[in-house]
Amino acid sequence: MTPTFLAVDISPFLRVDTAGFYLTGALLLLACLLRLPAVVRARGRDWLLSSICALLLVGSGVLVTAAPQTIAAVNQATGITNIAAPLVYALLDTFSGASVVLVLNWRGGDQEQTGRLSKAVITTYSVICLTLFVLYALGDDPVEKRFTFDTYYANTPYLREMISLYLVAHAVASTSASILCWRWSKDEQVSGILRTGLRILASGYLLHVGYDLSKGVAVAARWTGTDWDVLSTKIAPVFAQPSALLVAIGFILPLVGAPADDLYRYLRLGRLAREMQRVEGAPAPTLTTYTRSAWRVPLSMRLTQRQTFISDRLVACYGHLDPGIRDQVYQDARQRNVTDAQAAAVADAAMIVEAVESRRSSATKGTIPPAASHTSDDAPHTGDLAAISRAMRSPVVKAIRRRAREESASLT
Repeated sequence: MTPTFLAVDISPFLRVDTAGFYLTGALLLLACLLRLPAVVRARGRDWLLSSICALLLVGSGVLVTAAPQTIAAVNQATGITNIAAPLVYALLDTFSGASVVLVLNWRGGDQEQTGRLSKAVITTYSVICLTLFVLYALGDDPVEKRFTFDTYYANTPYLREMISLYLVAHAVASTSASILCWRWSKDEQVSGILRTGLRILASGYLLHVGYDLSKGVAVAARWTGTDWDVLSTKIAPVFAQPSALLVAIGFILPLVGAPADDLYRYLRLGRLAREMQRVEGAPAPTLTTYTRSAWRVPLSMRLTQRQTFISDRLVACYGHLDPGIRDQVYQDARQRNVTDAQAAAVADAAMIVEAVESRRSSATKGTIPPAASHTSDDAPHTGDLAAISRAMRSPVVKAIRRRAREESASLT
C-alpha cells in the first residue's frame, strides 16, 4: 500500500536512501531551533551562540539539499539538468570552511592572527564556491544523475575538475577542523563538557574525511576505467549522516556547558563527600531554605553546598592531616609513571583518608579538639577536590584506609 498524506504520495521521501538525509537534517534543524530562543534573548550579543545556530542551519540545508528527491526537485524547478550538483558541493564546502572559521574564533588567542586566518579561509572558500559554478557552466552534463553524478562525470572535462575541487576543499577543511578541535581539547585549561564537545567535534569532522575518501577513491577508479561506484553510493553516505549528527552534538554540548559542568563536578565529588560524612562532630550538610521543595534547589547551589561541606570537614580534620603521608604517597606514585597531577591527587586522597580514620579514633577516646579552634584559612593546601574524589578509588588509598582502620581497632 502506498503511504499518502492528504492524497500526496510521500513514498519517495520514505525510501532509505532519502529518509536518512531528511531525518538527519531535521535533527540538525531541531538543535538549531532549540537554541533559537536564547539567540533571540541575546539580541546579537552572543556571537558564538548565533554562529553555531547559523552553522547548524547550513548543515541542515546541506543534508536536505543532498537528498535524492530534493536534487530531482531542484533540477526540475530550474530546468537545468544537474544544477543541484554544484549547489550541494558549494554548500558542503561552505559548511566546512565556516566550521574552520568558527573553531578558530571560538578558541580565541591572538586576535590579529585569528583574524588573518579567518579572512584567508573565507576568501579561499568563497573563490572555491564561485569556481565550482564556473566549472559546471563550462562542462557538458546532458544526463541527469541524482546518485552517481560524481562517478558518471568523473572523466568529463571541467566537471572532472569541479568534482575534484569540491572533494579536496571539503577534505582539507574537515581535516583542519578535526585537528583544531582535538588539539584544543588537549589544552590543560579545557575540561569537562567543553573537552567532551571538542572531541566529539573532532570525531565528526574526521568522519567527513571518510566521506571524501570514499568519494575520491570511487572517482579516481573511474579515471582508470574501474567501476568502484559502490564506494560513492553506499559507503560515503554511511560517513555523511553520522558525522553531521556528531558535529551537531559537539557544538550543542558546550552551549549547555555550565549546567552540564556543574552536574559533572557534583557527581565527581560524590566519593569524597561520602568519605567526609564519616567525620564525627562536624556540621551536617543542609539544603538552602529559600525554597520549600528540596528538589527545586538549583544544581549550582547543590554543588556549592557539597564543596563547602567537604571544605568544612577538611577543616575539622585539620589536626590529623599529615603532610608526611602525602609526601610519601606522592613519591611512591611518581615511581609508577603516573602524571604529576594524578600522583598529587592520590597523595591528597591518602592524607585525607588517614586523617578521617585518625579523627574517628580520637572521637572514640574523646580527644577531638574543639571545632572552633581552626578556620578554613588554617587548613593545609589540597589540590582539586574533584580529582581527589576520583583518586579515592586508587588501590593505594584503599590500602591506607584499611591499615588506618586496623591500627585504630588495635588501640581500642
